[in-house]
Amino acid sequence: MQENPKAATVRTRWFVYILTAFLLIGAANGLQRAVDSKDHSLFGNLTAPYLSFLDDLFYFLDDGAEKTTETCRSDTKKLINLARNGDTNALKIFDASGKASSGILEGAVYFIGLYSECVKTTVQSKEISIQSKYCLINLNASSSSHQKEIPQASWLVLTKSGHPPTIGVCIPFSCSTEDVQYATNASLHQNFKDVDGHVAVCHTDETGMFKDPGAVITFCVFLIFLLIGIIGTIVDCIIEHRNSSETMKILSNENNKSISMAELCEKEDQKPKDPSLGLRCLLAFSFKTNMSKIFTVGKGDGIRAIHGLKFLSMALIIFGHTFSFAAENLFLVNPGFTQAAPKDFLTQILANGTFAVDTFYLISGILVAFVTLKGLEKTKGKLPLLYFYFHRYFRLTPLFMAVIMFCAFLLKYVNSGPNWLHSIEMYDSWCRQNGWINALYLHNFIKTENMCLSHTWYLATDMQMYLVTPLILIPLYRSVKYGFISMGAFLCVTIITTAVITAVNHYPAVPYMNNVLPAELVNDYYKDVYIKTYCRIGPYIIGIAVGYLFLHKKELILGKRTVAALWCSSIALGLTIIYLMWPANQGILPSNAEAAAYSAFARTLWAVSTGWIMIACFYGYGGIVNSILSCSLFVPLSRLTYSAYLIHPIVMNVYYGSTETAVMFTPSFTIYTFLGHICITFVLSTFLSMLFESPFVNLEKAILTRGKAS
Repeated sequence: MQENPKAATVRTRWFVYILTAFLLIGAANGLQRAVDSKDHSLFGNLTAPYLSFLDDLFYFLDDGAEKTTETCRSDTKKLINLARNGDTNALKIFDASGKASSGILEGAVYFIGLYSECVKTTVQSKEISIQSKYCLINLNASSSSHQKEIPQASWLVLTKSGHPPTIGVCIPFSCSTEDVQYATNASLHQNFKDVDGHVAVCHTDETGMFKDPGAVITFCVFLIFLLIGIIGTIVDCIIEHRNSSETMKILSNENNKSISMAELCEKEDQKPKDPSLGLRCLLAFSFKTNMSKIFTVGKGDGIRAIHGLKFLSMALIIFGHTFSFAAENLFLVNPGFTQAAPKDFLTQILANGTFAVDTFYLISGILVAFVTLKGLEKTKGKLPLLYFYFHRYFRLTPLFMAVIMFCAFLLKYVNSGPNWLHSIEMYDSWCRQNGWINALYLHNFIKTENMCLSHTWYLATDMQMYLVTPLILIPLYRSVKYGFISMGAFLCVTIITTAVITAVNHYPAVPYMNNVLPAELVNDYYKDVYIKTYCRIGPYIIGIAVGYLFLHKKELILGKRTVAALWCSSIALGLTIIYLMWPANQGILPSNAEAAAYSAFARTLWAVSTGWIMIACFYGYGGIVNSILSCSLFVPLSRLTYSAYLIHPIVMNVYYGSTETAVMFTPSFTIYTFLGHICITFVLSTFLSMLFESPFVNLEKAILTRGKAS
């Protein structure tokens, strides 16, 4: 039977339709797979090789043959098997390791994971107990290296950002640093080309404080001081209550006109006697008395504007350290911000914040000259050198040594974090090794590379300047001419010495806030110029001259034009000193001669500029500036600046070293962190001052008063 042609055409047409539909569906599926594959390639290229590196690192720990320890291999194998079977704690170990995230092209190359999840996780399964520890691995790649899959642009960020990629990994506690180093090298070789890795540190929470003899002894010493302070406070309150009761009794009997002569004699005998030396020494530790001395604001607070200048200078130092210590000890999502910020016009005060230290030299010189010259007038030119030096040492050292002991033996038990050991290194291990040098105030000359409390180089220079002060003050007391010749000689020596050292060694003029100069050259500059007394004494000499003026010139009559000219000159000089180094902070370095001249003169001229502010405020030409600097609020705060100076970097690094995530560093973050640092610092300074600073000032007075009475 012959087929109907029309029906055949219909069947053919439907076959074509169905075939076309299948082809379109197949093409769509293929396109979708292609798109999916392309999308996977785009995102996978940024992360897949890195994740493969982490996988292989654990497999090399597991299968390291003779190159890893047996316990490490065994624990890693058990951990992997438990994780495959879905054990939650085992999965936490792997989860705690750092993963690549967004922002790689912006320099966010710190994949630090979650430290607390790592160190607080213990895997328990029947007879298995596996503890974990946290390791930081720094990657280092040549700029010519190419990765197998990661796009070249992003990998160049890793190699040229100036910040080597850092990876936090969580591993079994039984694995040694050598085990991790082997696995790191093997895994990098497996996944990358021309990339090296260095295990920076492996650690966990520092526990067992009471198994550490040094920590136990230090803790007991602090506890003894606390107990003495509590006892002294109780005795002080009892004595005050007793004296108050006796006073009230006397007042209640004032109207009694029938008191006999015998009763009057008896009342005379009952008057409170002067306390014994032992009791006075105990009362020296009274928290009540010391708190009152810190916060009482009286009319006789000396040169009032100094209080405001001290606090504001201390605030500027804390602000600068908030920035610089964060750049050093925090893992930043945007590390480029720390390099770009100092180049801005408005941030030059921060970039040149080291001049705040010279303000303290100026203040120190003013106070030493004012007090010592006044004492020389009373003793007719006799200066008891033994007491002169003992007073200074006894005033500064007890609190200084207390902070050093705390850092050396207790600080490491305060907290922990991914970068904890690095952030406290200069306070922990360096203080245990070299803290004795600080007690001699020679740490700016001896073992400067590992200086305990490295920011306290200022105390060493200040003490050394104090030692040579009699060479200026004694001639100045006897003759203004000889005194100024002596000051001129010191100024010439410091200017010439600083210029020669800077020029010969091609040092920077100041610590530039850029990465143009080699780190080794900057470190040598700090060691040879920045922390050396003979390069920093200029502002101190200017301070002595201002202090002499305050003591011997009770009144300074100046015309309005002269005052206006001096104010304009002072402001112009200060701004010039700050902004001359703006090009250097942008990377345009001065010539060798320019750097030498600036280094030699800038700090002394800064003291001249700031010295006029002190003179204007003292003699009534300060206006609103004097009103601000002489504000009563600054008086107690200025009394706490010594303690605040000692502890503020410790407060910062306790926070920075225990921060567990990469941080977006912004101006708002900087300001917010600074406010937290300054508040915590001054609160803690209040307690430290009451416990270790004020008591020793009181002890000195008690002993000297008793000696004069006897």
